[in-house]
Amino acid sequence: MGQHLEGRLGKRIFKIDTLLADPHHAARIFAGAVDETQRAALEEQAALYPPRREASQERVDVLVYGVPDSSPYAIFASVNPILTLVSSGLGYLGGMIEAVGKPGCTVIMAAPARDAWDRVAHPSYPEVWERILPETRDPYEITARFAEDLATRPEYIEAYRRGHAFHPIHGILATHPLKRLRHVGRVIVAAPLEPHVPRHLGFEVASSVEDAVAQARARHGRDCAIAYVEQPPLVRP
Repeated sequence: MGQHLEGRLGKRIFKIDTLLADPHHAARIFAGAVDETQRAALEEQAALYPPRREASQERVDVLVYGVPDSSPYAIFASVNPILTLVSSGLGYLGGMIEAVGKPGCTVIMAAPARDAWDRVAHPSYPEVWERILPETRDPYEITARFAEDLATRPEYIEAYRRGHAFHPIHGILATHPLKRLRHVGRVIVAAPLEPHVPRHLGFEVASSVEDAVAQARARHGRDCAIAYVEQPPLVRP
């Protein structure tokens, strides 16, 4: 995006970039040209986290991890099921799925899924959930069929320009991690606060992580390979 802006404006941009220590505090700040600041931030991250495909010596049948009741897109708002189960659950926190999970693997998320919506910050999200996702969970089809309509809807544009709302296309973009369902056999959500929420996405439900693991073993066998994915902490000591 920086390169695009520089090309259109015909001049260089002074960029400030950050690496976060937690959702509210910056750990490092980089300033300078667009390419150089991004390169410096990526090099810093690469030193902290090894490549995902080197995290396991074998491909596994089951991946287990937790999903927090927060999102980078709800810092000054509340989360919703798309942000929790799709954007974070399959997206930001689902990076190990294709890296170490076998095709057809089971993903177990411990997530406090609940039917709650911030209609001020995320006005287009309820429509994506209620109208679009029951028709298709293919993110490429979602974009092709519905993106133009939501992106040009007058009431959503008004909320974005003069209110406190995310751009309406954001509700579409947040469904993109559903592409991982092409690799996953099934998703089990452990201990959701409202079980009908994950079921709306076609996910299965278990009362606990232990019950979810038992369900996975029933499909993959008692000797199946199970991996627990330890996510980076939100707050570093």
